Order: sequence, then structure tokens, then C-alpha cells
Amino acid sequence: MVVVDWSKLPTELLNLISQRIDNEVDLIRFQSICSTWRASSVPNHHHILPFKFPLLQTPFFSHQIETLINIDLPFGYLSKHNFFLIKPPQQQQQQTLLRPWLIRVCQNTRGQTQLFHPLFHHYPLPRIRLVLDFNKLSVLHLGSNNFIKDHDIKTDNGKYRFPIKVVAVTCHGKKPLVAVAPAFPPQPLLLKCGDGKWKVILDMSTGFGDICLFKGWPYVVDKIGKTVMVGPDSSVHLVAEPLVGRGNKKFLAESKGDLLLADVYDPDLNDSVWIDLFKLNEKEKKWVKLTSLGDRVLFLGEVCSFSVSASDLCVAKGNCVIFSYSIICSSKSESCILDLDQGRHSPLSDYPEYSNLFWPPPKWI
Repeated sequence: MVVVDWSKLPTELLNLISQRIDNEVDLIRFQSICSTWRASSVPNHHHILPFKFPLLQTPFFSHQIETLINIDLPFGYLSKHNFFLIKPPQQQQQQTLLRPWLIRVCQNTRGQTQLFHPLFHHYPLPRIRLVLDFNKLSVLHLGSNNFIKDHDIKTDNGKYRFPIKVVAVTCHGKKPLVAVAPAFPPQPLLLKCGDGKWKVILDMSTGFGDICLFKGWPYVVDKIGKTVMVGPDSSVHLVAEPLVGRGNKKFLAESKGDLLLADVYDPDLNDSVWIDLFKLNEKEKKWVKLTSLGDRVLFLGEVCSFSVSASDLCVAKGNCVIFSYSIICSSKSESCILDLDQGRHSPLSDYPEYSNLFWPPPKWI
């Protein structure tokens, strides 16, 4: 058997490989192989490190967007937040059933790692001393989103509007392509960092739904379910026609390689919540209704939505939706669980095997 010395791979090839890494854990593992691999990785990794992002000044309207040149605008730093399920090393998992940990991780402009609750926008976790060796732990990357931090103006300056959601894509070392869901105007926007101009994603309804990354590109859904994909050249492609007579809020999430749409209805007089679920049929360009999630658990948060199998979570069953009630009613911040088998939702605190996935960290860490 021929033994291959992987440290002898060409520097150019290693550099290209590192450009395609899109989260901190994989980059850490890449750089841990040997000194050659570490030295060959991209020094300023646009997929991970914060980069400058121009802030929009109001008032303005859709037809004025493309006249805005970002050179004279103040900026913030766009930081990437990754969502992980951290599990114990394989040998520990085989010995006993150990609870995993759901966490949101980001690096600030000073290179410091920060931990946040996965479902809530502004929810930094208490500072604790943790040593997470990602080379030994089993880590599932569940999704990512971007946030504006360390801006150079005061947040109480009413002239500037911070986006509701932001996703950014870097094409093999090029300047990032950013898709933005602004608070105003209601249409989603595109920005190719470096060219200094905004672009409106046209033909979307006046009510924004959600935005996410799927198969490496931004997908945007409006309030009536019409969905588009943004390509590398900023071109916009229809991927799903609108739904008819559906819910009030839309959320996109990837699940086992499929794109799901959660259609959330406003609470009724009894404060009951219902969610219809759909899967994208890319060939027919339509949303197909799902009757069950199987063993999957779907998480709907203020900042990102994702799904995980019940077996990976070490919980008894799937086919349920865990959500922050604030996505429906901004005055409520509790977490809830909707059991799709029983058709009712309950406080997440009533189900400790699910609520303990978030906090505190498991004892084995």
C-alpha cells in the first residue's frame, strides 16, 4: 500500500481548497493538519472574518436605491454567525447517551469567539470558561447568517436602518455578494461589495418573507410564497410560484438537502399557533405540502432556521417544530414546541429533553 504524504500537496491547491471552506470548525481542522496546510490557508477569509458593510440611510424609495453610492455612507462590520450541534467524541457516545449542545458561534472584529442562543437575535450567553477542541468533538454545521456589529455610528441615529436579515456569499475569494432584507423599503436588496451600488430584487410582493442560503446561494421568499434564487452574477431566477390563501409569516430552512418553507399563521382567539410545512419541488417550481417531518426537528428562530434529526439530538421523537414565540408576537420571548402529531403547541420548558439542548452546556464539555 502506497503511503501518501499529504503535507506535500502544492501550495496553490491548498490555497484553493481553503477558499471553499465556509465555517470556523472546518477551517480549524484544515489548519490543524500540518504547518504547510496552515501556512497555505487564506489569510483574510471572507467566508468567516467580519468585513465592512455600508449602512443605508433613510428616507429613500425603491427607485432611488441604485442611485445610492456606498462610498460616502457610514459602515458596520458584517459578522458571520454559524449554528452548530456539538456532540461528544465518538467513543464517549458509544459508552453512554450524552446530551449534545445547540449553539451559535461568531468571531468579532478583534478575533474573539462569542457564543449566542441559536433562536434569539440579541441573546449572548453567559461568559464561561470552555475549551472546545473541534478536532476531537463531533460537530454538525446546521446553517449560518450574518449580523452587523461594531458599527461606526450610534444605533439611536434614526437616519439609518439596520437590516432584518443578511446573508453573504463569497465566490472563491472574490468580493462577497450580499442579500439583505431591510426594514425599509420592504423589497429585498442586493449588494456586490466593491462595486458601490445597491440593486432591488424586483417582482417581489411588498411584504418580505425570509432569506437564507441554500446550495451556496441566497434564496428569498416573499409574504405570499413566491421564491427566487440569486446567482453569482446577481441574476435573479424564479424557483417557486406563490402560494394561495396561506399564513402570515414565512421561514426558509434546509433539511437533508431539501429546502423547506414554514408557513406560520397568526394565533387564534385561544392563542393557538399552527404551521404548514412545504418542500420545494425545483423541477416544477412549486411548494409541495408536507404531512410530516418524519424524525426531523425544525427550529424557527429570529435569526436563522434549521432542522436536525431526532437521533442526532438524542431526543425521543421528531416531527415537531421548536420556535421562538417572538417570530409571531414581538412582545413575547418564550420558546415553544409544536407537536405536529398532536396538533398543539406548549412551552418548551415543559419538555426538558428539548429545552436542555440550549443551556446550560452539557457536563461532558
